[in-house]
Amino acid sequence: MGQARQKKLAGQSFEQVHQEWLSTLSPEELVVADVASTVHKKIVKEGGMTGGCYHLSFFLKRYLKKEKNIDVDVVVGWVGEDSWDGVASHAWVEFNGKKVDVALNNTEHPEFVPTGDFILLDRVMRKGGTTYSYYRDIPEKSKKALAEMAKAPDTSSGVKATHARHARMSSMVDNNEAIDDYLRSVPTGGNYEQLTKQAFLNS
Repeated sequence: MGQARQKKLAGQSFEQVHQEWLSTLSPEELVVADVASTVHKKIVKEGGMTGGCYHLSFFLKRYLKKEKNIDVDVVVGWVGEDSWDGVASHAWVEFNGKKVDVALNNTEHPEFVPTGDFILLDRVMRKGGTTYSYYRDIPEKSKKALAEMAKAPDTSSGVKATHARHARMSSMVDNNEAIDDYLRSVPTGGNYEQLTKQAFLNS
């Protein structure tokens, strides 16, 4: 970034910088940004949802298609940060190759699993407790750590369950019927209709 650009940004408020960024987005990107921001605010921050990465990624994909006729991709991959060598299964959305992550900003036990950034079309909107790296496949540096966890008696069952769920979620990313079935069968009360009402009808 050039010095002139840096000086300009330094003299602007967050809202001014945000509005300038919004002005660079396409009409469809503006819709994606608005929907994802509302989901993050109403469901994650105000609603307190934790551990909802698969759930909210699938919801965003189907809501944007059904209500806005916009196609986004769900990526079921992995995230890692500097405090350990392993990675955790995670899901996010991409539109035109730009990442949207509404879920990692609120983790169930932030003292053990630090919160991550709220990311909107590759832009960090709210900083988390740490910065995560995103991977579509398990990086080589993490395979040894996960293999050791898979052998240890106190962590082996958890690792196996994680890989099984990761595989199940990965199998659904391009199957809208399977995603709809999943969102209908959610036992926690967060099905498609309930999430839609919570995010967009209770404003």
